[in-house]
Amino acid sequence: MIATDVRNRFVTETQSQRIAGRWNGVYPAMRSILDTVIKAQRDAERPTVDVARLEQVRREMGQQDRGTFKACTHDPGAFSIFDAFSQVREVVAVTSIGHADAGSILRLAGALADVVASTAVARQSERETERAGTVPAQPVDGVLRERADSEQTERGTR
Repeated sequence: MIATDVRNRFVTETQSQRIAGRWNGVYPAMRSILDTVIKAQRDAERPTVDVARLEQVRREMGQQDRGTFKACTHDPGAFSIFDAFSQVREVVAVTSIGHADAGSILRLAGALADVVASTAVARQSERETERAGTVPAQPVDGVLRERADSEQTERGTR
């Protein structure tokens, strides 16, 4: 995956590169875990997981890795932080705590969770700003900071 494939107006270049680096480092292990679990569950008399769901997760993660994932049929192919977070959570659910790559997978899940949460906060702030008709908060290194009162007063928004 290329860092620029993480396209979201609320995700900084630094966050994008961090996610891409972690994804690239752990994707082969996640793929291997899914392959192993799917094969074992297919052979099991009574599967304990939804094999079809894991197959879908594996397919979507491959698309994420290639940058061809489409959350909606009308979207261009790209890497979706929201869907990646959901997919990584599925991998975490079937990964043994003692697996050699469990820490790396959990760190990726944490990085994605942070970006998903900050994006939700930024979107909510943007919606509230639009409703109130005030000067929007500006993203600064992935965190929204309200403009100083003096800036808002100078622009006549108060």
